[in-house]
Amino acid sequence: MTKNKWIAPAFGKYVSPDLVDDGLLDAEVVVLLEGNNLFGDKVYCYLQLTCANLKEIFRKIQASENFKPSEYGDVVASGRGEPPPEVKAAMHSEHEITDIPKPNPPFHINTTQPKFFDE
Repeated sequence: MTKNKWIAPAFGKYVSPDLVDDGLLDAEVVVLLEGNNLFGDKVYCYLQLTCANLKEIFRKIQASENFKPSEYGDVVASGRGEPPPEVKAAMHSEHEITDIPKPNPPFHINTTQPKFFDE
C-alpha cells in the first residue's frame, strides 16, 4: 500500500510554514490538498481551515509526514482523482479559490545504457 503524502499543489513540494504570516493565524482559507488513499488511489481534498492549522500542515508536508486533513479543518469537497470541473467551479464561486497552474515536470534525459550481448 502507498503511504499517503499530501501536497498542496499551489505551493509546490517545498512549502514552508514561514509562508504564513503570524498576523493572519486566525484568518480562514480554503486550500486544495492532493495525496493517495490507503489503496494507492489519487485523491483530492478542499479543506477550510485557519492559517494556524495551515502552518502546521505545511510543517507536516515539509517533513513528509502523513496526516488526516479533517483533523485540521472542515473538508468542503473531496474525491478520487483530480477535482472535476463542477467541483472546481463550486470552489471558485463559494470560496473564491483561484487555480494556480502546476509546473511542468523537469525535462529528463534517459542516461541508462543499453545492455550488450547478454550483460
